[in-house]
Amino acid sequence: MATSSISLRGIFICSIAALFCSYQFLLQGAPSVMVPQLMSAFDLDVADIGWLTSSFLCFYLLFQVPGGYLADRCNARLLLVVCSVLMAVGCYWFSVSGSMLSASASRAFMGVVTSPVIVVCMTLASRWFPERYFPTLAGAIEAFALAGGGLGPLILPNIMEAYGWQGAMQAAAIFGVVLAGMIAIFVKSTPPVSVSDAKLHEVTCGSGSEINVNNKLPLDRVTLTLCCLYGFGLFAVITSFGGLWGIPFFYQRFPGEQEAVADMVALIFIGAAIGAPLLGWLACVAGSIRKVMVVCAIASPVLFSLLIFCPCSMIVLAMICFMAGISSGGYMLAFSVVKSISPPERVGILLAVTNGSMLLAGPVMQLLIGFILEGIGHDGLSALSIQDYQLAFVPLLLCQLMALIVAICLKKQ
Repeated sequence: MATSSISLRGIFICSIAALFCSYQFLLQGAPSVMVPQLMSAFDLDVADIGWLTSSFLCFYLLFQVPGGYLADRCNARLLLVVCSVLMAVGCYWFSVSGSMLSASASRAFMGVVTSPVIVVCMTLASRWFPERYFPTLAGAIEAFALAGGGLGPLILPNIMEAYGWQGAMQAAAIFGVVLAGMIAIFVKSTPPVSVSDAKLHEVTCGSGSEINVNNKLPLDRVTLTLCCLYGFGLFAVITSFGGLWGIPFFYQRFPGEQEAVADMVALIFIGAAIGAPLLGWLACVAGSIRKVMVVCAIASPVLFSLLIFCPCSMIVLAMICFMAGISSGGYMLAFSVVKSISPPERVGILLAVTNGSMLLAGPVMQLLIGFILEGIGHDGLSALSIQDYQLAFVPLLLCQLMALIVAICLKKQ
């Protein structure tokens, strides 16, 4: 027997599980608010801080496929509990580290133990709700993650002011143990009534029919590749422009407005956090994931072009940042397409591959833009002009155009 109704218990269970995504993203960016303290504690230079910060993400990316394998084959609740406890261990290890090597190893350990988490959360959502709701649920899970990344700079400095950076990480470790207890008590791996025979509308574009989830075709590798490229192209705006190069660019545009610039760039993340579930809901209402993907892929390069080339006021640019974040939030629709084409026994691995391809946009595009700026400005970042930044952002614009081409190719299939 199957049901297609919305389960309040399912919403509660998936929300508790998604808290882990918030916890993960909060800790992933934690060193960014501890830079002076960490440099003093471990006698680090800027390059060392870069490695210490990136060691989490590097090992998170490396273990995406093994994490997806575990998500496919392990009990979801047990896996989340174990990962949460190990994450708490990693936080405490980081807080008591006495050297750069130990601190980096603890960060790498955190990246490894969190590698299955987002895939497990999406798997839980697919079990507790009919598949036609998956785009909305995947967007909600991504919103939880982005919210965690945004809360870190707000929460951690207040704890550090009272207890120092070690105390902040030990508080994070305590929360990890509490979260493990909440997951163990409240999260259930499978619902008492199956929803696995729910249908997803128009998983093959151009056919007005519905395809039963239990009768999925073998994996379409071309579609998987196109989805990975689509996610890479849109997520690059969030992680490369919003996460790094947007702030120095806007500093150049609006000298002396550092605080306002930081708030303006934060609107990209807020827009993405709102846009991810909103776009998923629109895909459900429209009955076609690909139509919404095409709209996002059109809007994203247009808005980004306005963002970097349009000579307008800060208020107008702030609105454009927010709208660009919403359109870029369409990256999560790639998860829904991959979910719809995945054989049941390989859903976790394929979602992990898709997630890894999106996260890869960060280091790849951040480094590429950095190399371009370094080649242009031989006297350092302070000597760069607005035109130099605009030139360096052209590859980012090309990534978004690639996402548009990919979305059109998906629609023609």
